Amino acid sequence: MGLPASGKLTLQDTISRVVHVDDRDRLLQTLKDAAATGKDYECEYRVILPDGRVRWMEQRGRCMPGADGQTVVTRGVSMDVTQRKQAEDLFRLATEASPSGIVLVNDRGRIVLVNTHAEELFGYRREELLGKLVEILVPERFASQHPVHRAQFLAAPTARPMGAGRELFGRRKDGSQFPIEIGLNPIQTPDGMLVLAAVVDISARKFAEAEALQHQAQLGHLSRVAVLGELAASIAHELNQPLSGIVTNASAGQRFIDRGDCNISELRDLLTDIVADGRRAGDVIRTFRGMIKKGDPTWQRVNLNDLVTNVVRMLNSDAMLHSCELKTLLDPNLPAIGGDPTQMQQVLLNLVVNAFDAMRDTPLSHRKVVIATERNGDGAICTSVRDYGCGIPEEARKRLFDHFFTTKAEGLGMGLGIVRSIVESHGGTIAAENVEGGGARFSFSIPAEKGAST
Repeated sequence: MGLPASGKLTLQDTISRVVHVDDRDRLLQTLKDAAATGKDYECEYRVILPDGRVRWMEQRGRCMPGADGQTVVTRGVSMDVTQRKQAEDLFRLATEASPSGIVLVNDRGRIVLVNTHAEELFGYRREELLGKLVEILVPERFASQHPVHRAQFLAAPTARPMGAGRELFGRRKDGSQFPIEIGLNPIQTPDGMLVLAAVVDISARKFAEAEALQHQAQLGHLSRVAVLGELAASIAHELNQPLSGIVTNASAGQRFIDRGDCNISELRDLLTDIVADGRRAGDVIRTFRGMIKKGDPTWQRVNLNDLVTNVVRMLNSDAMLHSCELKTLLDPNLPAIGGDPTQMQQVLLNLVVNAFDAMRDTPLSHRKVVIATERNGDGAICTSVRDYGCGIPEEARKRLFDHFFTTKAEGLGMGLGIVRSIVESHGGTIAAENVEGGGARFSFSIPAEKGAST
């Protein structure tokens, strides 16, 4: 340190000779506080060696009264921690340079370090996060379960992606949510286990995926419209001949009758030709139906909870595109129904997509669709889809399930009509109502399969 081998130096002199000017006041105040309280102290500071090099020191000790009872004696140890401080500085540099948001959490779930990118992702200042539980960054609907997941990870810490197979979301300071991917890396330190979480915002990717799906659906719709146009032209051509024959033969028969010289044999031939042309027209219609029909309904045991789960998985991207939360409330002891799973899936898809459309003007924070299943007292299974949109206009309620009736400018009015037809073909009923608190609920009930167990 360059201090004399003998002789006495005051504490002030020692500090002023070797301690870095920026750290002197802090070290001196730490020692004064320890002298006043008699408690142990700990302080890190820099010293300047005679050759001009700077080293980091960590001093731990205790101040106690001297032999004369008036002076204060300091007993402790000073350690050179320069290498550790250099490693910490390199770690901070690497953390700040990371393209991901970095959050370092201790084994008690409290945040001990974040980088600038994490501040930008979550909208907090660094000092607002340090020392806080990491659940501050988790959406409220997941926060209660997060400590359990954290404990499970600490029980068997390995580097791995978080929530593999599940969609993860982060919560910003303003309460908004965004989709994320998280990589977890455990770090063992002398002070316990730390977990380094690398957070990536995947909003842009999710939006691009949803947009691609929407474009794909639009192309599919245009393709179906084109095919239907071609089929319609073909049907018109095919029907034109038998219909023309019917009209021609019927007109000839009328002329025979009007002249008063009706020949029964000729009239019979005309009627025979009319019947044949009518049958030809029927064959054309049946051929058209066969072309667009997917097949006879497949009647089997259907678990509506499984059906709801599959539909939710199918529509997750649509929900994100509409900034909507998709939630389920499923009765775990639900018996099976008898029905066509494809048709029942179509019912749910129609109702949920309609729910998304109904919330176009709803604030983002209130957009939610809840799909629920429960048993009725009459032995039927009730499935409901509830939105938080504008509700059903009073003038539309009576005609809601009529074919070709719609409240949408771009709609054809076929969706809910088809839904009602499918539900009724399964022996069920469907109804719609406005709900207290805003929005509408569509519910359909299907009889449980006889002898079905939960």
